[in-house]
Amino acid sequence: MNWTAGFQARGSALCVGLDPDPTRLPADMGALDFCRAVVEVTADVAACFKPNAGFFEQFGPDGVRDFATVIAEIRREGIPVIADIKRGDIGSTAEAYASAYLGGPFDTDAVTVNPSLGLGTLDPWRRRARELDRGVFLLLRTSNEDAAVFQAPAEAAMIEALRDEPAFGAVVGATHPQAMAELRKALPETLFLVPGFGAQGGGGADLAACFTGGAGAVVNSSRAILYAGEGQDDWKDAVRAAARAAHDEIEKARKR
Repeated sequence: MNWTAGFQARGSALCVGLDPDPTRLPADMGALDFCRAVVEVTADVAACFKPNAGFFEQFGPDGVRDFATVIAEIRREGIPVIADIKRGDIGSTAEAYASAYLGGPFDTDAVTVNPSLGLGTLDPWRRRARELDRGVFLLLRTSNEDAAVFQAPAEAAMIEALRDEPAFGAVVGATHPQAMAELRKALPETLFLVPGFGAQGGGGADLAACFTGGAGAVVNSSRAILYAGEGQDDWKDAVRAAARAAHDEIEKARKR
């Protein structure tokens, strides 16, 4: 089975980002238990989950262990996981990263990778992804406002790399709707990971451009779901409701 099928087989295009912020967690709850609770109340509307390594690394060694645990537990439930690591390096260092995240101790279904050091840095990721039927999402147009400053000049080369490699997907922010529409035309077969929906303001009718025939993208929402019930006793209910609302909005765009 092609790696993209698992992300599109759950009747949803919602990717729930797991970004445990220590200043916003419920009282007396750590990152691992918080993420477990979020997964429990949102799994039925999620296509996949995307734990962000930085939010776990800030907790130190325990956080890194929690990151590995979260990935493993979600995958055991048969739900795809994207490890949001944005790694990018050369030679043996790239080999080490790829070994860690594709088949290694942080084994996951897909990763985010920064190709800015050159397309040759992607070779270890490509090899392992092909071998294990996993995915590698390249940062093509990220959701931050000034993303195009460095990404636009590299766009043509990136598009060719993505066209040539079925193991690659593309990160394309919902906050750049015109670019997203143009990139979808250029890459009709590539699976998009779409950040910027929700708290960053991307979405609505413009989101429809990331889909091809109702498929081809998973749309991430993190803070707008995770902290929908911040400070409330019934915060899980609020998280569940926010995930359902995000799912429904994405479904409207997907079916346009």
